[in-house]
Amino acid sequence: MLNSPFSTVSHILLVDDEEDCNFVTKLVLKRAGFMGRLTCYTSASEALKHMRSGVDRPDIMFVDINMPAVNGFEFLSTCENEGLLPNDLTSVVMFSSSNRPSDLERALSFRSVIGYVEKALSVDSFERVLNDHQRARA
Repeated sequence: MLNSPFSTVSHILLVDDEEDCNFVTKLVLKRAGFMGRLTCYTSASEALKHMRSGVDRPDIMFVDINMPAVNGFEFLSTCENEGLLPNDLTSVVMFSSSNRPSDLERALSFRSVIGYVEKALSVDSFERVLNDHQRARA
């Protein structure tokens, strides 16, 4: 288990307003062999409460860009401005149906973001995220 890609990932936080996408993501994580906890929030404000609590920080956080009220970029700006991210544990991956170069560039401008994944998550893209997370935490 020590060399398992999951040895450094026991908790994933998903911030996405689309219930269908959350359902598909759960299925893909299970198919990929992830046995840890998945916490889903359908609003950035709920996810922000979680992060502000300071407990149960995720190893990996998937953040959708286009959400109502507070979008993913605004959520990350708040987290970084409040010193919640980056931290010594959490790798952030932007998660979006957008493939616009400007969204990718903006996502990667955040200090806490290690990657960008186009929806829907696949086993291959999740394995890339795991590898990126391990490199970022090494």
